[in-house]
Amino acid sequence: MQVARIVVKELASIGAIKRGRFVLSSGKTSDIYIDLRLVPSHPPVFKLLLGLAYFLHKDIVETVSAIIGVATGGIPWAVGLGLLASKPVGYVRPQKKEHGRGRVVEADLPTRSSVLVVDDVATTGRSLSSAVDALRGEGYRVREALVIVDREEGARSELERKGVKLRYIITLSQLREALEDL
Repeated sequence: MQVARIVVKELASIGAIKRGRFVLSSGKTSDIYIDLRLVPSHPPVFKLLLGLAYFLHKDIVETVSAIIGVATGGIPWAVGLGLLASKPVGYVRPQKKEHGRGRVVEADLPTRSSVLVVDDVATTGRSLSSAVDALRGEGYRVREALVIVDREEGARSELERKGVKLRYIITLSQLREALEDL
């Protein structure tokens, strides 16, 4: 719970936790919105959260061949983790480009590379699941995904059906509990 308190304190300090009525990208409504897209604009908070993600999940970050972000929210987190672990980084687009090489996966990796998929927040798991499908379609091996916050609204079970374990720094339940302590 100490990690959750630290994370919530830092996110609250930069206004990344909002209360009200919000419609999430999944279409679900929530009384809490976690805007992790603000975090890279605050280097001390970004460094802290990247460090937590790295050290809490070092066992997987260090063993994969590359870190792949889900566009767009996962890209800065993938880049940060890639730099910390000295791993190549790429990203998965939500859809195929209509120009250039028409790619969905932007990475320069050997086929069969093991990759860690990274996003900022997981809700239903739809974006992560699509990224896993795209990566596997390109021949990459995906067994784990990492997010900063798991909203606990189905992402874990969605990924488990694909044989992918969801890792996180905090859950929405932990975030709510830590908010009460502020």
